[in-house]
Amino acid sequence: MSDFNPAIAARAVEEIADDLLRDAQQSGPAEIFADAATDDPARCKAAADLLVSARFARFADDGRTQIEITNAGRYWALNGGYLAFLKEEPASVRGGAGRQRNPELEALRLNYMRLRLNTFWWTFGLSIVSLVVSLISLTVASLYGGILR
Repeated sequence: MSDFNPAIAARAVEEIADDLLRDAQQSGPAEIFADAATDDPARCKAAADLLVSARFARFADDGRTQIEITNAGRYWALNGGYLAFLKEEPASVRGGAGRQRNPELEALRLNYMRLRLNTFWWTFGLSIVSLVVSLISLTVASLYGGILR
């Protein structure tokens, strides 16, 4: 009879990433596939890629089987791990800690940005058209322009 435990095998990639982050913080470079006997190796690799893409860790070897922690990863390992990072609210753009943006103003800003982009592309297109018209005008003047002397 095998010792397969579905509760362990069904762990989410984020939970494996949290364990990898803590292992890397405690013991230096952590082996990605150290828990491959209990976890799916594809999930272990996905968890490591998740940490590297979030810049909490970097690969320590050329084979990409070990990760070492970065300063951001060290911060989050000390403050609750990867799961705490996922639970935290993103900081406001202006730094207003408790204030949320007004949805009507956000919609208005998006509308104005769309209008600005449309205006940019219209002016770009009209500039190209005027360049083509001026080139045609110069071509016609040079072909039939004996009078211009």
